Amino acid sequence: MIKGTVDGNLSVRDVRVQYGAVAAVAGVSVDFAPGMITGLIGPNGAGKTTLLNAISGFTAMTSGTLALDAVDIRSSTARARAEMGIVRGFQTVRLLERESVFDNVLVGCERLPQPPLMAQLLNLPSQQRSRARDIAAVTKTLAGLGLLADARRLASELPFASRRLVEIARLLLVRPKVLLLDEPAAGLDAAERRRLVDTLRSYHAENPFTLIVIEHDVDLVRKLCEDCVALAEGRVIARGTPAEVLENPLVKIAYFGQAAHA
Repeated sequence: MIKGTVDGNLSVRDVRVQYGAVAAVAGVSVDFAPGMITGLIGPNGAGKTTLLNAISGFTAMTSGTLALDAVDIRSSTARARAEMGIVRGFQTVRLLERESVFDNVLVGCERLPQPPLMAQLLNLPSQQRSRARDIAAVTKTLAGLGLLADARRLASELPFASRRLVEIARLLLVRPKVLLLDEPAAGLDAAERRRLVDTLRSYHAENPFTLIVIEHDVDLVRKLCEDCVALAEGRVIARGTPAEVLENPLVKIAYFGQAAHA
């Protein structure tokens, strides 16, 4: 864990998301420390994705509090939270297939402050500076993820693992305080998963931020994450290192049932 060097201290307190009589998230309280990679695990229906949606603002909370670096963000929209530094990725890779890798990542610059429309249309100096900043940011991000050699290739030409990294690059471009990833290894084979883990760990070491990852592959969680939170039925049932959480009896019961645990 990195202390005192980066922002991204996310505090979740008694968060509840209710759909009629069903509590998808039933009073979760957990702190995510700056610079930590945390795995969020649990069986299907545990509330993992709903919790990420509540944190990012895509789902309204029924009750509870959220704070980023001690600032209350409960009333902030999803867009406002993204501008504050909370960025959300989704399971499905969505790229501009007929555009280059570089241009796909460049799209992420829309989240950065841009000059007024007139300055852009007239290509005034402020627009030229903004464009230079964006190009430098894309180049640095692609280099950090080992994608610079593919910068001019069309997205449609890439293998699936590289496509996933391009999408992650677009999210990392704005240097988020908190990045939320939902099953980033879905659809990858063993070699591609190793590449994903190695790339994320290497990039994170050079550019620390708070990373929260939903993942069903417990081996990937062991290799990628320093911290682990287990959910079941919308509640936290275990917290600790991946090894500690995966050996927790409550986690084993949640995944495999009482009989299998016994």
